[in-house]
Amino acid sequence: MLRHERGLTLVEVLATLTLLSVISIIIWSIFFQGYSFSQKAISKNFIQQETNLLITNLTTTHQTAKQYEILNSTDECKITVNIVNRDATTKTDVYSHPNMCFKFEIQNSVTNPVNPNLNNVRLKITTSDKSYPDNKITLNTFLYRVKGVQY
Repeated sequence: MLRHERGLTLVEVLATLTLLSVISIIIWSIFFQGYSFSQKAISKNFIQQETNLLITNLTTTHQTAKQYEILNSTDECKITVNIVNRDATTKTDVYSHPNMCFKFEIQNSVTNPVNPNLNNVRLKITTSDKSYPDNKITLNTFLYRVKGVQY
């Protein structure tokens, strides 16, 4: 047998492959965990933006309508607002999103339909992702009309 043989033994190759696989699995899991966290943060940000848009629209309705009725849909994730304008015309706005579920709860003792000249409304709005119902936000808001201002 030659004493100066060069090369790797089978044990050395298997040990190297084992170490590389363990390191690869750790790197992969860290990558996918970061990706999952990033997607959840993006979804939360989008839910926040949609909820802010909904609150802006409800505030505009509260400040400009003569009277309105706000309704939760029982079977779908949408909010329906029946509006009576100052010129006695009626309009219905439906707030929905294909990927989100909107729900609201009136916090103070305001009756439906709401008369904005008499009542300010405290709302608790919950928006959730339809694909991931645990990914949701809840915002408390206050719809008001400044007295003495013509809207």
